[in-house]
Amino acid sequence: MERPEHRVPDLRCSRRALLGAALSMPFMGAARAQAWPSRNLRVIVPFAAGGPTDVLTRVAAERVSPALGQPLVVESRTGAGGNLAGELVARSEADGYSLLVAGQAILAINKALYKKLNYDPATDFAFVGMLGVIANVLLVNPSAVPANSLAELIALAKRKPGEIAYGSNGAGSLTHLTTAILGQQAGAQFLHVPYQGAAPLMTDLIAGRIGMAFTATSAALPLVQSGQLRALAVTTGQRSRFAPNVPTLVESGFPTMNTPVWFGVVVRANTPAPIVARLRTEFDKVIASEGYSQALEKQFMEVMRVPPETSERFLTSERTLWSDAVKLTGVALD
Repeated sequence: MERPEHRVPDLRCSRRALLGAALSMPFMGAARAQAWPSRNLRVIVPFAAGGPTDVLTRVAAERVSPALGQPLVVESRTGAGGNLAGELVARSEADGYSLLVAGQAILAINKALYKKLNYDPATDFAFVGMLGVIANVLLVNPSAVPANSLAELIALAKRKPGEIAYGSNGAGSLTHLTTAILGQQAGAQFLHVPYQGAAPLMTDLIAGRIGMAFTATSAALPLVQSGQLRALAVTTGQRSRFAPNVPTLVESGFPTMNTPVWFGVVVRANTPAPIVARLRTEFDKVIASEGYSQALEKQFMEVMRVPPETSERFLTSERTLWSDAVKLTGVALD
């Protein structure tokens, strides 16, 4: 009986095959990126449908969708100060199909505020672009706080430490932390009264049960125009086009308090670079358009652009600012 022929493998062929496979992998990845997107993209919003952030997101999504050739489906995922939405996208596939609309809470505050967080804003996301900003307005009830300027308010607070009550949207909220920073930098002490929602806060401010509060331009301006409340400052770096006669905190003597409410778009970290680049390009085109700016004006919002090359520096600065503010207040949430 003849023995079966024993063939010695050709190692040169094997090496060539392995080398060819290795060399082809980047091109396969590039091919997948070029085929993207081939289905719907979902955009997760950490706030309820119908609110300003949801409206802002839909304005952007409707304009980006035609450029990508696929629908951008906006989904609301509320709860835990934005952490549910943040965790959802941080645990999604790194394929560019799940986008997250995130502001200070998710990207800068919650890491310091919550005792346990199931995502890391510094490492779990890749920045796409900034959608827009809205100024918070520092309001006072003239009957409860007879101040015509921020300087007069601070002088009054120093004469009556801890007696001027201010409302916020809750412990650790942006309005709480902004007032805490203002008090520290001014050397003044205010009394914090947290609320669950802007509606009861504004009711008490109008009634004079609290003396002051930061609130969004859209809610503040009608009350200022009616004479019920007085505006002392806005939190944007430059004066708001919607309240040009109201000075900023920066020009009122607080140069580090450029603290508007901002919202950006991120995707999961490690998303292929060509996909992130495509998203950045298409969102930037939309944000730079006149139609987008006009749509934002209806929501009392303004365009804010942070180039990708400066985004990390911007986010690092924001994390430092708000982490220090959380430590200042001593707030820690479960």
